[in-house]
Amino acid sequence: MSTDQRKSAALHVCATYAIGFVLLVIALNTSGGVHTAFIIAGPVAVGLGAVAAMGRTLLAWRANSGWQIWQGASIFLLATTVVWVFGAVPALVS
Repeated sequence: MSTDQRKSAALHVCATYAIGFVLLVIALNTSGGVHTAFIIAGPVAVGLGAVAAMGRTLLAWRANSGWQIWQGASIFLLATTVVWVFGAVPALVS
C-alpha cells in the first residue's frame, strides 16, 4: 500500500466531509424550503463521495495498488451517510 494512496484517500474523505459540513452550515442558516433542501443535500453529498470512493477502490483494485485503503474510506463514508440520514430525518419531520 503506497503512501500516495493513503494521502489521496484521506484527502478524499476530508474533502467530502468539508462539502457536507458546508451544506449543513448553510442549512442551519436558512429556513423554509431552502432549509429542507440543504438538510437533504448534506447526506447526499457524503453518499456521492462514498460512491466515488468505491469507484476509486475498483480502479486501485484493477491496478493492484492499495485498494484496501479506498475500500475502508468508502465503507467509512457509507456508514457516515447512514448516520447522517437518520440524524436528518427528525429535522425533516418536524
